[in-house]
Amino acid sequence: MQLKNLNGENLLQNINKMANELGIPSPENITVVKISNTQDPDKKTLELIQGAWDSKAPWFVIGDDNKVYVLSSIESIMELINSLKKTKYENFNLKLEKAILENLPVDFNDVWVVAMQEIQNRLAKSKNKHLLDIDIKKLIKDIKKNHPNLFLKLKDLGFSQQNE
Repeated sequence: MQLKNLNGENLLQNINKMANELGIPSPENITVVKISNTQDPDKKTLELIQGAWDSKAPWFVIGDDNKVYVLSSIESIMELINSLKKTKYENFNLKLEKAILENLPVDFNDVWVVAMQEIQNRLAKSKNKHLLDIDIKKLIKDIKKNHPNLFLKLKDLGFSQQNE
């Protein structure tokens, strides 16, 4: 069966490429089904195009419009969501690290502790605020303003201002 999308591309080849990116390397492990209308508007039929009905890997479903959908177990979806959350928090921590380092801390760990306390205070004050909603650069700017002793000044490093 030769399935084409609206651009005339071979759907099975595109699905196999997508599956490979998802870590499913061999086409025989990829389940592809086509969904079709029936005379009853409340029922549809599934036709196995490739793979097996009992595959544990995500299924690729080709709709009536030749769009490709992915059908997966709730466990796999939850694993993906948890992985994305973890990545978001790691990204937040890296941005915080970068913002601290860009402001020349005297002791990175001291600034980190103050930043964590300030983040907890801001989250406690706001009901709808999430960790990822915090403007990191503004946070560090406020810490630098309120705790200037935690950061080096250019004159401390031997750089004098031009206008002196």
